[in-house]
Amino acid sequence: MCSACLFNDYLKPEKSLYDTLADDKRFTKFVDEIERHNLTFKFKAIKAGTVFAPVNQAFDHDDDDSHSTPEQVLYHVIPVAIKSNEFWDGRLLETEAYRGDLRQFLKVTKTTFKGDIIIGTGVEANRAQIVQADIDASNGVIHTVDNFLPLPVNLDETLALDNDLQDFCDLVNKAHMDQELKNTKGYTIFATKESVFGNDLSDIEKDYLNSKEGRYDLARILKHQISPKIFYTNDFAEGKSKIETVEGSEFLAVLVHGNSITVNDIKVIKSNILSANGVIHVLEKPLLPKNKDFLNLDTRKVLSAIHATNFGRLLDNNGLGHYLDKDQIDKVTILAPPNDKLDEGNVPKNQMKAWLEYHIVRNRYRPSDLSHGQLLETHSHDDLGDSYYQHIPVTISEPNKLIQFDKSHMLRDPVEIGSNVIIYPIAHRLVLPRNTVNRLPANLELSTFVASLYASDSDKAIEKAHGITLFAPTNKAFTHLGLLAEHLLQPESRKKLEQVIKYHAVCGLFYANLTAEGEHKEETLASDSRITLNKTSAGFFIRGHGAADENDRAVIAKVIRTDILTSNGVIHTIDRVQLPENLEVSNHNLLSAEGTIRLLGLLKYGNMPKNVLNGTSKDEPYTVLAPSDRAFARTNLSHLSDEKLAKLAKLHVIPLGLPRLDTSEIGKKRWWASDNNEHRDIGYTGTEFPSLLSKDTVIVINKNIGGGYSVNIKGSSQGSADILDLGRSSSGGGVLVIDRVLVLPEEARQKRWPWWVIALIVIGVFVVLSLLAICVYYAWKWYASRREGQVSL
Repeated sequence: MCSACLFNDYLKPEKSLYDTLADDKRFTKFVDEIERHNLTFKFKAIKAGTVFAPVNQAFDHDDDDSHSTPEQVLYHVIPVAIKSNEFWDGRLLETEAYRGDLRQFLKVTKTTFKGDIIIGTGVEANRAQIVQADIDASNGVIHTVDNFLPLPVNLDETLALDNDLQDFCDLVNKAHMDQELKNTKGYTIFATKESVFGNDLSDIEKDYLNSKEGRYDLARILKHQISPKIFYTNDFAEGKSKIETVEGSEFLAVLVHGNSITVNDIKVIKSNILSANGVIHVLEKPLLPKNKDFLNLDTRKVLSAIHATNFGRLLDNNGLGHYLDKDQIDKVTILAPPNDKLDEGNVPKNQMKAWLEYHIVRNRYRPSDLSHGQLLETHSHDDLGDSYYQHIPVTISEPNKLIQFDKSHMLRDPVEIGSNVIIYPIAHRLVLPRNTVNRLPANLELSTFVASLYASDSDKAIEKAHGITLFAPTNKAFTHLGLLAEHLLQPESRKKLEQVIKYHAVCGLFYANLTAEGEHKEETLASDSRITLNKTSAGFFIRGHGAADENDRAVIAKVIRTDILTSNGVIHTIDRVQLPENLEVSNHNLLSAEGTIRLLGLLKYGNMPKNVLNGTSKDEPYTVLAPSDRAFARTNLSHLSDEKLAKLAKLHVIPLGLPRLDTSEIGKKRWWASDNNEHRDIGYTGTEFPSLLSKDTVIVINKNIGGGYSVNIKGSSQGSADILDLGRSSSGGGVLVIDRVLVLPEEARQKRWPWWVIALIVIGVFVVLSLLAICVYYAWKWYASRREGQVSL
C-alpha cells in the first residue's frame, strides 16, 4: 500500500495551476491579465481549484484590455477541482468573483448533439466553449476556453440580452423599473417568454398597463413576478414551498417534482439565467396575480387605456370629476373622445361645463340597449332650462351594426366599470346643438318659414326661449294656405304673421319617439293660444284652428321629419301651417291679397251682408267664388243692369263654410289622382251648395278625374270653372279663386242656339263627310288602275 502511494505521488503533476498557465504559450495573454491585476499570489495560493483559461485568440477582439477587472479574471476560477466528466447540463459553479457581496456563478450547458460543454450566464452573448478539457495541475485542473468571459451584468441589462425576454424588458423600462433592477442586491425574476400578458388580460387592461398613467400598476404586475431574494433552481426543495414577491400581496407557490419546477402551476421552461445581482427563470405563460381585481380598473384608468385622459382632466377641472369617482352611484354612459380629437379650444368657456356634460348620458346603455333613431338623455341642460336635458341621437348602420352617437362613431367595444358605468370610446368630440334660430336656415325646405320668422320679428322670442318644440312648416305647407299665405306675408300683416309663427313654438319638449300616444293641448309662445298634439300609431299630428274634425288632413299637420335637436329645444317639420283660434282674417283680406279688385267692386252692387267680406265670426261663415281679374277681362258685363250685377255678385257667394278641398289638388290637371278618401265632402260626382242668389240656384263643386276641382251652376248650359287657388278666413269660410265668371242662369239660356240651327249644323257636317268619302274612293280606284297598267284611251 505504501508503494502504491509512492507510485501515485510519482504520477502527480509537479506544476501548479499558475505554473502550467505560465509555461503554456497559449495562455500568455491570460497570464498577463493575472499579473496586471496583481493576482499572481492569489493564483499560486490556490489549494484546489478549476481554471477556465482563455486562449490568446480569445483576447483578439478586444483592442484595449485595460477595461478588465480583477473580478473578471477571478470569474474564470472555481474554488474546487472539477473534471469535465463531472459537468452536467444546467450545473451552477461558484466562482471566486464577487459583485459587491454577491458571489458570481457560471452555468454549464451541454449540447445534446455534439456533447460540447459551454460555460457562461445562460445568454448567447456571454458564453465560452471548452476547447480542451482536463489539463491537470498539482493543485487542480485547467479547461481551455475560447472566450474571455465578461462578468455578469445587472438584471436590467441581462433582460435586454435575451431575445425571448424583450417584451418583459420593454415593460420594465416603461414602468421605470430599470434603475431598481440595476441597483438591487438580489432579485429572482420569473419572466415570461415573449408576451408578458398573453391572453390572460383583456385588451383594455393591456392598453391601460401600456399607457403612461398605467405605469404604477404595470410595475405592480411586474413586481408580482419578482421575488426579493435570489433563488437558483437548486435552492428549491423537493415538493411545495412558498416565496414572497416584491409586490407583496400574494405568495408564489413553487412545486418541485424531480426535474420539473412549476410556479403557481406554470412550468419553468428555462432556468438560471445569471446576472450580477440576481437570477431569471423563464415560464411558459404569464405569471399574473390570482386576484381578478388586482388592477381594479376604474373610470379614470379606463380613460387612460383609451387615450382619453384629457377628457377626464377637463371633467375634474370643471367640477365634474364626481362622474369618474369610484363611489359614483348614478348609472351613466360616458362618451369619451380621444386626446387628439378633443379640440376643447373651440368650445367657449361659458359652454364648457354644458359641453362636457353632453358627453355624459343618464343611465347605463349596453349596445344591446340601443336602437336606431333612439334619443339618449344627457346630463347637459345647455339652453333648455333647468327642467330639461339635452339628448343625443343614436344611429346604427347596417349591416355591420356600427353605432354612432350624433356624428361620432364608436371606435371599439365599450368598457363596463362595475354596475353603474359604461364607457364608449368615440372617434371625436360631440358638438352641442346650435340655437333653434341658427339651425333653421340650414334646411332649404324651410326657407319660407325662416323668411316669415325674421319678417315678423319672431326670431328674438324663439331664440331666447328655453325648452321649446318648434313645429316648422315646409315651403310646400305654406302653398296649402293659398291666399292666406299671401295675406300674411304682406307688410301690414306683420302682427298676424308673428301670431302664426309663435303659434308653432310649443312650450315644452316633445321628442317624437319619447312622446306618449294620445291627444293633449299645450301652450305656445303665441299669447292665449293652445295647440293640440296627437301622437297615434299612424304618426305625430298637430291641430290648430279650422279643422272640420280630427281627421281633416286638409288642415291638420303631420310631422314629416322628427327630432332636429337645438340648444334650446327641438324642431319637427310639418306639412301644414297651423292657425291660432284668435287669428282674424276676413274674406276681404284674402281678396285684397290676391288682387281681385274687380270682384270687390262687383260685390258692392249686391247689397251683401257685412259678414261676407269683413266677418270673422264662426257663427256666420261665407265662401266667395272669386273669378280672377283675367277672367273678368274675358267677360263683357257692360250690358247688365245694376239689378243683374247685384244678382251676379250674390251668385258668387255660398252662405256656408269653405268646402273641404285637397289643397294639393288645386290647379292640377292630370290623368288620375287618388286622395285616399281623405276629403270625402267633395267627390267626383260633385257636391251641391246653395248660392246666396236664391234657394233655386245651386252651386256644384266637382273633383275632376284629371285632377283639380271645378265649379258650375246646376242646370246651366255654361261650362264649368276650374278652381285655381283658395284661402281660409277666420270665420270658417274663405275664398275660392276660379278661372271664369259664372253666368246668371237666365243669361246662359239667352245665349242658347235654336234647335233647328243645331240640326242644320249636324246635317251639313254629315254631307261634307259623305262627299269626302266618295272622293277618297274614286281616287283609290284610279291609283290602283295606274299600277296595273290599264289606262283609258
